[in-house]
Parts: sequence; structure tokens; C-alpha cells
Amino acid sequence: MLMFGKKNKPTEITKPRRIASQLEPDVELVGDLSFSGLLQVKGNIYGNVIAPMDSDATLLLEADATITGEVRVPYIQIKGKVTGDVYATNRISIKAGAIVIGNIHYEEIELDQGAHLAGRLISSKEEAITD
Repeated sequence: MLMFGKKNKPTEITKPRRIASQLEPDVELVGDLSFSGLLQVKGNIYGNVIAPMDSDATLLLEADATITGEVRVPYIQIKGKVTGDVYATNRISIKAGAIVIGNIHYEEIELDQGAHLAGRLISSKEEAITD
């Protein structure tokens, strides 16, 4: 008995996933930091953290890490402490135990119970209306 079926499509070759850049717990950076891709921060940054806002750049701020300065990154996950204004053009997630002292400008936000915020939440849609 002959059976006819769909031919299997050839599998696409995908790019290898880029390994994240990391700032380890024993590292303290004084000065501005710009990056693209994925940045995992476990240490302390005293300066602004900036990524191209039209990219898929992602910042992961771990539980004992701190940033003292402005943060401008499309995708942000905060488990540590940020002292300064935060701008997330796509999505920000603030986890339980995180501390943000400053205004948060966002497109989408996830704010877990137990997260601490001392500042304003400003939707990019709200900013567009007031401009």
C-alpha cells in the first residue's frame, strides 16, 4: 500500500544563541555602560546603562546587584536595586524584593507583589497623550 504525505520541510539553520555579557558580583563599574544583546549584572554600576532602544537588548539585574544611574534598555528585569530613572521601550519586569528609586517609563510592565517602588509609573501611551 502506497501512502502519500507531506514532505518534511528542511530544518532551518539557526544562529547559535549569544552568550550573555556578565558583570560579576565582585565587579564595581564606575562610568556609563552601553551594550547590545543580553547583559546580566551581578555587581554594581555607578553610571548610566544604555542600549539601542530599537533593538532586542535585555538587561537582567540580579538580586544583590545595584545600578545608580539612569537605565535606558528595551527589555529589563530587575531583582536588585536601581536608583535613577528607568526607561523600558518594550517591557519591564520588577520582581519581589527589587527596589527602584526613580520614575519608570514603560510600554509594558510586570510588578510583582513585594517589589518596592519610590517614584512614578509613566506609561509611554500617557507620555504620547501629554506631548
